[in-house]
Amino acid sequence: MRKFALKLHLWLGISIGLLWAVQGLTGALLVFHREADRLVLPATTAGPMASLDLIAARASAASRRPIERIGIIDARGDLLSAEYRDLGGRPQALLVDAASAKIVGTRELEPLSPMTGSFSQWVYLLHQSLLRGENRDGPTGLLGLLLIVTVAAGLWIAWPRKGKWRKAFAWRGWRSADHQLFGWHRATGLLAGFILLITVPCGIYMVFAAEIRPGLADVVSHRLPFRGAPAATLPAIPVGPDIALAAARRHFPAAAFVSVAMPKEAAWIYVVRLRQPAEPRLWAGVTSVAVDASSGRTLDIYDPLKAPLSNRVTDIAFAIHNGEAGGPGGRLLILLVGLSLPFLYVLGCWAWWRKSRRRKRHA
Repeated sequence: MRKFALKLHLWLGISIGLLWAVQGLTGALLVFHREADRLVLPATTAGPMASLDLIAARASAASRRPIERIGIIDARGDLLSAEYRDLGGRPQALLVDAASAKIVGTRELEPLSPMTGSFSQWVYLLHQSLLRGENRDGPTGLLGLLLIVTVAAGLWIAWPRKGKWRKAFAWRGWRSADHQLFGWHRATGLLAGFILLITVPCGIYMVFAAEIRPGLADVVSHRLPFRGAPAATLPAIPVGPDIALAAARRHFPAAAFVSVAMPKEAAWIYVVRLRQPAEPRLWAGVTSVAVDASSGRTLDIYDPLKAPLSNRVTDIAFAIHNGEAGGPGGRLLILLVGLSLPFLYVLGCWAWWRKSRRRKRHA
């Protein structure tokens, strides 16, 4: 059984380890990407957020397209993203100064290269889906499942015997090049492996959430996302997003604004997303209120602090995956764990190449 685990760990690592290395590196880059984005994003003015009706009207006039969503860029809340689709159907966004409602920039949400759009957005797509077209999330989820298998096999192989843990990290005693390669690979895997067994399943859940949640609701108490009814007659004139936000604030007066999804033919509702102070996410809370776009009447309220246990577990998946749940220290830990994947790949391939070359020389 140990020999099988060793071969499985080896050949999975060699065959698809490069993809894991790319996901680890891009994941590490994304841990603090919002702070990095601020270095290149336009400056904003101080003050409370302007009327959402005004922001939506100006963004729609500038893009000449219907606005689908307006949301904050990060926890500061002073810069908004007004999202729409261009004539070719590609998602785009206008950057809006929250206080003045002025359009201050543009952003391509699915850039084909880091040269044609936001570098962090391109890195995000590469991490999430490896840029695989329409059905791109499935392969990413499969890679995550295989990574769990490989990490579990590696931990089993590398697990020190009783009383040998200190020796597993005694790098001063690794004399030969082969011993050093194996030693660093083993030590890094032991340190990062357990964190990967927690964070990778969270990423897999986010990929397959739409398929997992209905099944979860069949076996435990679980709140599924509210689905609005389609518009009865079109064209219809909806109430403004300010009315929807006011309705949401009546239920959660202490919560901060995160985003508002605009009504569409398939679901004639506003979905206002907020963040309550006690939520674990740094900026993008999951508190939400669905508001009828024709009347401004509240249709559904989701309070994550009072939700069933299964919802509270799944709601925190993203915060665990990117380290937000652990504060600055947790984010730094996730950054290092992400960097461990390309480090492990390079060490593993190097050690395997040296061993293969030595076997050929002996033969």
